[in-house]
Amino acid sequence: MLLGPQACRVDQGGGVAPCGLRSGARHGHQSRQPRNNALWDIVNGSIAGALGKTIEYPFDTVKVRLQTQGAHLFPTTWSCIRYTYQREGVLRGFFQGIGFPICGAAVENAVLFVSYNQCAKLLDRETNFSSLQKIVVSGAFAGSCASLVLTPVELIKCRLQVSNLASGKPTKIIPTIKSVLQERGVLGLWQGQSGTLIRELFGGITWFSTYELMKGYLLHRHEDGGADGKSTTWELLVSGASAGLAFNASIFPADTLKSKMQTEQIGLFSCARKIMAQAGLGGFYRGLGITLARAVPANAVVFYTYETLSKM
Repeated sequence: MLLGPQACRVDQGGGVAPCGLRSGARHGHQSRQPRNNALWDIVNGSIAGALGKTIEYPFDTVKVRLQTQGAHLFPTTWSCIRYTYQREGVLRGFFQGIGFPICGAAVENAVLFVSYNQCAKLLDRETNFSSLQKIVVSGAFAGSCASLVLTPVELIKCRLQVSNLASGKPTKIIPTIKSVLQERGVLGLWQGQSGTLIRELFGGITWFSTYELMKGYLLHRHEDGGADGKSTTWELLVSGASAGLAFNASIFPADTLKSKMQTEQIGLFSCARKIMAQAGLGGFYRGLGITLARAVPANAVVFYTYETLSKM
Protein backbone atom coordinates (compact mmCIF):
# COMPACT_ATOMS: atom_id res chain seq x y z
CA MET A 1 0.00 0.00 0.00
CA LEU A 2 1.62 3.19 -1.00
CA LEU A 3 -0.20 6.57 -0.54
CA GLY A 4 -1.34 9.35 1.74
CA PRO A 5 -4.30 11.35 0.58
CA GLN A 6 -5.03 13.90 3.32
CA ALA A 7 -3.36 15.93 6.02
CA CYS A 8 -4.44 16.20 9.62
CA ARG A 9 -2.88 18.70 11.96
CA VAL A 10 -2.24 18.19 15.63
CA ASP A 11 -4.09 20.81 17.68
CA GLN A 12 -2.72 22.62 20.71
CA GLY A 13 -3.99 19.92 23.03
CA GLY A 14 -2.16 17.20 21.13
CA GLY A 15 -5.28 15.81 19.45
CA VAL A 16 -6.05 15.52 15.77
CA ALA A 17 -7.58 18.65 14.30
CA PRO A 18 -10.19 18.37 11.55
CA CYS A 19 -8.69 17.95 8.11
CA GLY A 20 -9.94 18.78 4.63
CA LEU A 21 -10.74 15.61 2.74
CA ARG A 22 -11.01 17.05 -0.75
CA SER A 23 -12.94 20.26 -0.42
CA GLY A 24 -10.37 22.73 -1.65
CA ALA A 25 -7.27 21.63 0.24
CA ARG A 26 -5.21 18.51 0.18
CA HIS A 27 -2.21 17.56 2.28
CA GLY A 28 -2.54 21.00 3.83
CA HIS A 29 -1.86 22.77 0.52
CA GLN A 30 -4.02 25.56 -0.86
CA SER A 31 -6.59 24.85 -3.55
CA ARG A 32 -5.28 23.23 -6.68
CA GLN A 33 -5.89 24.23 -10.24
CA PRO A 34 -9.21 22.85 -11.57
CA ARG A 35 -8.70 19.35 -12.85
CA ASN A 36 -10.00 15.83 -12.43
CA ASN A 37 -8.86 14.87 -8.94
CA ALA A 38 -9.63 11.18 -9.40
CA LEU A 39 -7.65 11.07 -12.64
CA TRP A 40 -4.63 12.77 -11.08
CA ASP A 41 -4.86 10.46 -8.06
CA ILE A 42 -4.50 7.61 -10.52
CA VAL A 43 -1.58 9.19 -12.40
CA ASN A 44 0.37 10.38 -9.35
CA GLY A 45 -0.29 7.22 -7.39
CA SER A 46 0.75 5.02 -10.29
CA ILE A 47 4.08 6.80 -10.68
CA ALA A 48 4.77 6.76 -6.95
CA GLY A 49 3.75 3.13 -6.66
CA ALA A 50 5.98 2.03 -9.54
CA LEU A 51 8.99 3.78 -8.01
CA GLY A 52 8.31 2.27 -4.60
CA LYS A 53 7.90 -1.22 -6.04
CA THR A 54 11.21 -0.98 -7.93
CA ILE A 55 13.02 -0.03 -4.72
CA GLU A 56 11.43 -2.68 -2.53
CA TYR A 57 11.37 -5.62 -4.95
CA PRO A 58 14.80 -7.18 -4.21
CA PHE A 59 13.98 -7.07 -0.49
CA ASP A 60 10.55 -8.53 -1.20
CA THR A 61 12.03 -11.47 -3.09
CA VAL A 62 14.14 -12.38 -0.06
CA LYS A 63 11.13 -11.93 2.23
CA VAL A 64 8.88 -14.22 0.16
CA ARG A 65 11.57 -16.90 0.01
CA LEU A 66 12.03 -16.80 3.77
CA GLN A 67 8.27 -17.00 4.30
CA THR A 68 7.68 -19.92 1.96
CA GLN A 69 10.86 -22.02 2.31
CA GLY A 70 11.88 -23.92 5.42
CA ALA A 71 14.72 -23.02 7.74
CA HIS A 72 16.62 -26.04 6.42
CA LEU A 73 17.12 -24.17 3.14
CA PHE A 74 17.41 -20.59 4.43
CA PRO A 75 18.24 -20.57 8.16
CA THR A 76 18.93 -16.81 8.11
CA THR A 77 18.19 -13.78 5.97
CA TRP A 78 21.83 -13.51 4.95
CA SER A 79 21.89 -17.17 3.84
CA CYS A 80 18.95 -16.44 1.52
CA ILE A 81 20.65 -13.36 0.08
CA ARG A 82 23.92 -15.23 -0.46
CA TYR A 83 22.20 -18.24 -2.04
CA THR A 84 20.13 -16.07 -4.40
CA TYR A 85 23.12 -14.01 -5.51
CA GLN A 86 25.50 -16.96 -5.99
CA ARG A 87 23.02 -19.27 -7.74
CA GLU A 88 20.91 -16.84 -9.75
CA GLY A 89 22.66 -13.47 -9.91
CA VAL A 90 21.14 -10.05 -9.36
CA LEU A 91 18.59 -9.68 -12.16
CA ARG A 92 17.42 -13.30 -12.44
CA GLY A 93 17.44 -13.78 -8.69
CA PHE A 94 16.36 -10.61 -6.90
CA PHE A 95 14.31 -9.08 -9.73
CA GLN A 96 12.63 -12.25 -11.01
CA GLY A 97 9.09 -11.38 -12.16
CA ILE A 98 9.25 -7.64 -11.42
CA GLY A 99 7.32 -6.53 -14.53
CA PHE A 100 3.92 -7.75 -13.39
CA PRO A 101 4.17 -6.30 -9.84
CA ILE A 102 5.13 -2.87 -11.22
CA CYS A 103 1.97 -2.87 -13.32
CA GLY A 104 0.09 -4.19 -10.31
CA ALA A 105 1.47 -1.41 -8.10
CA ALA A 106 0.13 1.17 -10.55
CA VAL A 107 -3.34 -0.39 -10.52
CA GLU A 108 -3.21 -0.90 -6.75
CA ASN A 109 -2.45 2.73 -6.08
CA ALA A 110 -5.12 3.88 -8.50
CA VAL A 111 -7.69 1.82 -6.58
CA LEU A 112 -6.33 2.94 -3.20
CA PHE A 113 -6.37 6.65 -3.99
CA VAL A 114 -9.77 6.71 -5.64
CA SER A 115 -11.53 4.47 -3.12
CA TYR A 116 -9.96 6.25 -0.14
CA ASN A 117 -10.82 9.73 -1.34
CA GLN A 118 -14.33 8.84 -2.49
CA CYS A 119 -15.06 7.21 0.85
CA ALA A 120 -13.58 10.18 2.71
CA LYS A 121 -15.73 12.61 0.70
CA LEU A 122 -18.84 10.55 1.47
CA LEU A 123 -18.05 10.49 5.19
CA ASP A 124 -17.30 14.20 5.15
CA ARG A 125 -20.66 14.91 3.56
CA GLU A 126 -22.90 12.41 5.35
CA THR A 127 -21.41 11.96 8.84
CA ASN A 128 -20.01 13.89 11.76
CA PHE A 129 -17.02 11.60 12.15
CA SER A 130 -13.82 13.03 13.57
CA SER A 131 -10.78 13.32 11.31
CA LEU A 132 -9.21 10.19 12.79
CA GLN A 133 -12.45 8.22 12.38
CA LYS A 134 -12.58 9.24 8.72
CA ILE A 135 -8.99 8.06 8.23
CA VAL A 136 -9.71 4.72 9.89
CA VAL A 137 -12.92 3.97 7.99
CA SER A 138 -11.60 5.23 4.64
CA GLY A 139 -8.33 3.34 5.10
CA ALA A 140 -10.16 0.09 5.85
CA PHE A 141 -12.40 0.58 2.82
CA ALA A 142 -9.49 1.39 0.51
CA GLY A 143 -7.50 -1.60 1.74
CA SER A 144 -10.46 -3.92 1.20
CA CYS A 145 -10.91 -2.66 -2.37
CA ALA A 146 -7.19 -2.93 -3.09
CA SER A 147 -7.10 -6.55 -1.90
CA LEU A 148 -9.22 -7.58 -4.89
CA VAL A 149 -6.58 -6.16 -7.24
CA LEU A 150 -3.58 -7.24 -5.21
CA THR A 151 -4.41 -10.93 -4.78
CA PRO A 152 -3.88 -12.03 -8.42
CA VAL A 153 -0.87 -9.72 -8.80
CA GLU A 154 0.81 -11.08 -5.67
CA LEU A 155 -0.10 -14.66 -6.55
CA ILE A 156 1.90 -14.42 -9.77
CA LYS A 157 4.65 -12.41 -8.05
CA CYS A 158 5.12 -14.93 -5.25
CA ARG A 159 5.19 -17.89 -7.60
CA LEU A 160 7.77 -16.24 -9.82
CA GLN A 161 9.92 -15.29 -6.82
CA VAL A 162 10.26 -18.93 -5.77
CA SER A 163 10.15 -20.46 -9.26
CA ASN A 164 13.94 -20.70 -9.55
CA LEU A 165 14.00 -22.88 -6.42
CA ALA A 166 11.98 -25.70 -7.98
CA SER A 167 12.52 -27.49 -11.27
CA GLY A 168 9.71 -27.56 -13.79
CA LYS A 169 8.10 -24.32 -12.62
CA PRO A 170 7.42 -21.48 -15.11
CA THR A 171 9.84 -18.57 -14.70
CA LYS A 172 8.01 -16.08 -16.93
CA ILE A 173 4.83 -14.09 -16.31
CA ILE A 174 2.58 -15.39 -19.11
CA PRO A 175 3.40 -19.11 -18.62
CA THR A 176 2.81 -18.69 -14.88
CA ILE A 177 -0.62 -17.14 -15.47
CA LYS A 178 -1.49 -19.92 -17.91
CA SER A 179 -0.38 -22.52 -15.38
CA VAL A 180 -2.66 -21.08 -12.71
CA LEU A 181 -5.62 -20.91 -15.10
CA GLN A 182 -5.09 -24.50 -16.24
CA GLU A 183 -4.77 -25.80 -12.68
CA ARG A 184 -7.53 -23.86 -10.92
CA GLY A 185 -9.43 -21.76 -13.42
CA VAL A 186 -10.01 -18.00 -13.25
CA LEU A 187 -10.87 -18.05 -9.54
CA GLY A 188 -7.48 -19.63 -8.93
CA LEU A 189 -5.96 -16.19 -9.48
CA TRP A 190 -7.60 -15.17 -6.18
CA GLN A 191 -5.97 -17.95 -4.16
CA GLY A 192 -5.05 -16.31 -0.85
CA GLN A 193 -7.76 -13.61 -1.04
CA SER A 194 -8.70 -14.09 2.61
CA GLY A 195 -5.11 -13.53 3.76
CA THR A 196 -4.74 -10.50 1.50
CA LEU A 197 -8.04 -9.02 2.72
CA ILE A 198 -7.01 -9.33 6.38
CA ARG A 199 -3.62 -7.80 5.63
CA GLU A 200 -4.92 -4.88 3.59
CA LEU A 201 -7.95 -4.05 5.74
CA PHE A 202 -6.04 -3.73 9.00
CA GLY A 203 -2.91 -2.57 7.23
CA GLY A 204 -4.80 0.26 5.55
CA ILE A 205 -5.98 1.54 8.92
CA THR A 206 -2.47 1.41 10.37
CA TRP A 207 -0.75 2.84 7.32
CA PHE A 208 -2.99 5.85 6.77
CA SER A 209 -3.30 6.68 10.47
CA THR A 210 0.45 6.52 11.09
CA TYR A 211 1.26 8.71 8.10
CA GLU A 212 -1.33 11.38 8.85
CA LEU A 213 -0.61 11.51 12.59
CA MET A 214 3.17 11.63 12.11
CA LYS A 215 2.88 14.28 9.44
CA GLY A 216 0.50 16.30 11.62
CA TYR A 217 2.80 16.00 14.62
CA LEU A 218 5.82 17.22 12.64
CA LEU A 219 3.78 20.10 11.20
CA HIS A 220 2.74 21.15 14.69
CA ARG A 221 6.41 21.50 15.65
CA HIS A 222 6.87 24.37 13.16
CA GLU A 223 7.25 27.84 14.60
CA ASP A 224 3.82 28.80 13.22
CA GLY A 225 2.24 25.61 14.54
CA GLY A 226 1.88 24.23 11.02
CA ALA A 227 -0.54 26.98 9.96
CA ASP A 228 0.74 26.99 6.39
CA GLY A 229 0.35 23.21 6.08
CA LYS A 230 3.67 22.88 4.27
CA SER A 231 5.77 19.88 5.23
CA THR A 232 9.48 19.81 4.52
CA THR A 233 11.10 17.08 2.45
CA TRP A 234 12.52 15.29 5.49
CA GLU A 235 9.15 15.42 7.26
CA LEU A 236 7.43 13.72 4.33
CA LEU A 237 10.19 11.11 4.15
CA VAL A 238 10.03 10.40 7.89
CA SER A 239 6.23 10.22 7.86
CA GLY A 240 6.24 7.83 4.92
CA ALA A 241 8.95 5.64 6.43
CA SER A 242 7.05 5.51 9.74
CA ALA A 243 3.86 4.47 7.97
CA GLY A 244 5.69 1.70 6.14
CA LEU A 245 7.25 0.38 9.35
CA ALA A 246 3.94 0.42 11.22
CA PHE A 247 2.08 -1.24 8.35
CA ASN A 248 4.53 -4.09 7.84
CA ALA A 249 5.14 -4.75 11.54
CA SER A 250 1.42 -4.92 12.31
CA ILE A 251 0.27 -7.22 9.51
CA PHE A 252 3.28 -9.47 8.94
CA PRO A 253 1.69 -12.74 10.15
CA ALA A 254 -1.19 -12.20 7.70
CA ASP A 255 1.35 -11.53 4.94
CA THR A 256 3.14 -14.80 5.74
CA LEU A 257 -0.14 -16.69 5.54
CA LYS A 258 -0.93 -15.04 2.22
CA SER A 259 2.47 -15.90 0.71
CA LYS A 260 2.31 -19.58 1.72
CA MET A 261 -1.32 -19.90 0.62
CA GLN A 262 -0.39 -18.62 -2.82
CA THR A 263 2.77 -20.69 -3.31
CA GLU A 264 1.44 -23.94 -1.82
CA GLN A 265 -2.22 -23.61 -2.91
CA ILE A 266 -3.74 -24.31 0.49
CA GLY A 267 -6.50 -22.66 2.55
CA LEU A 268 -6.17 -20.11 5.35
CA PHE A 269 -6.66 -22.40 8.34
CA SER A 270 -4.68 -25.27 6.83
CA CYS A 271 -1.84 -22.84 6.18
CA ALA A 272 -1.91 -21.50 9.75
CA ARG A 273 -1.86 -25.01 11.21
CA LYS A 274 1.03 -26.00 8.94
CA ILE A 275 3.16 -23.01 9.97
CA MET A 276 2.46 -23.64 13.66
CA ALA A 277 3.32 -27.32 13.33
CA GLN A 278 6.56 -26.69 11.46
CA ALA A 279 7.96 -23.57 13.14
CA GLY A 280 5.63 -22.37 15.90
CA LEU A 281 4.76 -18.70 16.30
CA GLY A 282 8.20 -17.71 15.01
CA GLY A 283 7.26 -19.13 11.63
CA PHE A 284 4.81 -16.29 11.10
CA TYR A 285 7.64 -13.77 11.42
CA ARG A 286 10.30 -15.25 9.16
CA GLY A 287 11.56 -12.43 6.94
CA LEU A 288 10.31 -9.61 9.17
CA GLY A 289 13.74 -7.96 9.43
CA ILE A 290 14.30 -7.65 5.69
CA THR A 291 10.69 -6.48 5.29
CA LEU A 292 11.11 -3.62 7.76
CA ALA A 293 14.40 -2.70 6.06
CA ARG A 294 12.64 -2.40 2.70
CA ALA A 295 9.68 -0.52 4.19
CA VAL A 296 11.74 2.53 5.11
CA PRO A 297 13.08 3.62 1.69
CA ALA A 298 10.13 2.33 -0.34
CA ASN A 299 7.39 4.07 1.61
CA ALA A 300 9.43 7.23 2.13
CA VAL A 301 9.91 7.53 -1.64
CA VAL A 302 6.29 6.72 -2.42
CA PHE A 303 4.81 9.32 -0.09
CA TYR A 304 7.33 11.97 -1.08
CA THR A 305 6.77 11.32 -4.78
CA TYR A 306 3.01 11.43 -4.46
CA GLU A 307 3.02 14.60 -2.39
CA THR A 308 5.45 16.33 -4.75
CA LEU A 309 3.45 15.39 -7.85
CA SER A 310 0.21 16.49 -6.18
CA LYS A 311 1.61 20.03 -5.75
CA MET A 312 2.30 20.45 -9.45
